[in-house]
Amino acid sequence: MRSWSKTFRPSMLAALALASGGAPLCVGLGLSAVLCAPASAAAQARHHWQRGDVLPAEVLRAGPNVNYAAQRLRRPPDGYGWFSLDGAYLLASLSSGLVVDVAE
Repeated sequence: MRSWSKTFRPSMLAALALASGGAPLCVGLGLSAVLCAPASAAAQARHHWQRGDVLPAEVLRAGPNVNYAAQRLRRPPDGYGWFSLDGAYLLASLSSGLVVDVAE
């Protein structure tokens, strides 16, 4: 079984800081190592979306949140929707969250 500390990636820390509302965050990496992220880590964690990425489950559950006509985006095919996230418009599958197009 793989331990959490061996699968930890620095990008995960920024995501955790975003989830905590930007509060300082410390993560234990073993018996003696602790990695802390300052509150500003949330501001630096902006994701640059690309085709093939998958939307977070909570965003997918909330549903599409973009009026595509008002934003001059093409009409989404059946089963897809436009989402606005991190300053980008993402066309994603409503069932899997797979991003198939990005407009910034």
